[in-house]
Amino acid sequence: MNTQRLKTHVRSRWPLLIAALAALAAVSACLSPAGTALAAGGQTEEHEMRSGALKRSYRLYVPKGFDSSKPSPLLIALHGGLGTGKTMQSSAGLDDDADRAGMLVAYPDGVGRGWNAGTCCGGPMEKNIDDVLFMRNLVADVSRKYKVDAKRIYGTGFSNGAMMLHRVACEAPEIFTAIAPVSGGMMVKDCAAKAGLPVMMVGGKADERILWKGGTFDGTYRPSMKEMVASFGRRNHCESAEESVEQRGVVDCRQLKGCRGGLAVIWCGLEGVGHQWAGGKTVFPRLLGANTDEFDTSAEVVKFFQAH
Repeated sequence: MNTQRLKTHVRSRWPLLIAALAALAAVSACLSPAGTALAAGGQTEEHEMRSGALKRSYRLYVPKGFDSSKPSPLLIALHGGLGTGKTMQSSAGLDDDADRAGMLVAYPDGVGRGWNAGTCCGGPMEKNIDDVLFMRNLVADVSRKYKVDAKRIYGTGFSNGAMMLHRVACEAPEIFTAIAPVSGGMMVKDCAAKAGLPVMMVGGKADERILWKGGTFDGTYRPSMKEMVASFGRRNHCESAEESVEQRGVVDCRQLKGCRGGLAVIWCGLEGVGHQWAGGKTVFPRLLGANTDEFDTSAEVVKFFQAH
């Protein structure tokens, strides 16, 4: 890589690094001396485990009023590039919705603050980290600690974390009951999915990193929302026709008709919104684009999971 390209590469990564460090600082202030944080009336535990030859870590949110005698739904929430489980927990605000849904939430840490989503991103991709295996082993590890309902295991993620969900949906769709990728597209060249699964995709139409109409960013092609909808439509055996689910203000949510066996394909486009978790903390809007309070991503994805 020549000097000019290196400078350009660093500049493209810098905003995400600043955002990750800012969010990390915010959540660190909430930690108790023992390293356990309390949030929304529930408790956050810190765990380590092995996946293949690697030691991995994750945070597990146990909701307020949790009944350990009953099988509970599990949500895995994947952070974006240069983030951590801490930053994802702090910025998305999923814990309040988990309290209301009685849902465990795991916030895993990617190797080198990222995920090997296929043709993205950075170190995890270059080192060929087996993050699909980690997702499988993470579910197993949480299930050893708590009673998890095997029929209600869900995945959401932001940016690089959303890309990772798309990879799992292509290579091991049986891990999740349903997924909700946010501001991140499919970075797998050949998706040979053996089965479909319900999906809700959320994206800002003004996102310059995950382009709504598709395009190249940071040297890699990011597929359009239209391409991703078509891919899931084929896997879920849907009709090509679509219909409106919700349309108000900046929000336009649509779904494909006639999907087999309830394998819904829903997508929400947010007008004027950039690379943000809508309804969550707004991170460096001058660099990453605007946010909106007209759409609560965390509440909407949890509601979607409860319907599946």
